[in-house]
Amino acid sequence: MFRIYPAVDILGGRCVRLRKGNLSEKTVYSDKPWEMARHWQELGASFLHVVDLDGTVAGHPVNLGSLERILKEVDIPVQVGGGIRTLEDARRVLEMGAQRVILGTRALENRDFLRKAVESFGERIVVSLDTRGEALAVQGWTRDLDIGLEEAVMNLLECGVRRVVHTDIERDGTLSGHSGSLPQVLLDRGLKVIASGGIAGREDLLALRALSPRGVEGAVVGKALYDGALSLSDILDLEEA
Repeated sequence: MFRIYPAVDILGGRCVRLRKGNLSEKTVYSDKPWEMARHWQELGASFLHVVDLDGTVAGHPVNLGSLERILKEVDIPVQVGGGIRTLEDARRVLEMGAQRVILGTRALENRDFLRKAVESFGERIVVSLDTRGEALAVQGWTRDLDIGLEEAVMNLLECGVRRVVHTDIERDGTLSGHSGSLPQVLLDRGLKVIASGGIAGREDLLALRALSPRGVEGAVVGKALYDGALSLSDILDLEEA
């Protein structure tokens, strides 16, 4: 199975794209993120990837109004991340209609919390693994975790996590391309992996889809869609059931 996830990133209530996660390097695409979400659905998207960028820094969901509107406007599944660091916030977002919640900072720093989240919500829990070189970045990519990727992956598996989103921060929002080169540990441990960062053309998606037998089940596409480097209708044929 391989799926394309159009990204809807929300900052200050607006739909934006950042460059390498830098909040000062943003491009605003819409003042109404729910309209962008509906736009991608109308073009054939089968799943959306929504991130509350304000929430990643604040440590709690901030753009709940926009999120709620998105979940009311679209009929397709949505995975949501950004500042979800309590079971109550995870439950709230799921009850609003999200199919999955993406956990990051607290999930990587607190195994008891992550274990309880997986016990409560099962495979509706996804963990975000965001790398800058060899380092794992957390808290809106503002600081590095004091453990490496391999140790983090082992912790996730011990807690029952089965799906992750991996973002290459240095490529994110740059249209620099994604060769399909993912950290080996993500491909060797039986995880389901959604790749993100730098996807610029059809060849990037083909390279990732070729890794489907090793667990790569999709790609988040953002700037390439918003800037017109890729047309969603032209790449949906790459999805596999």
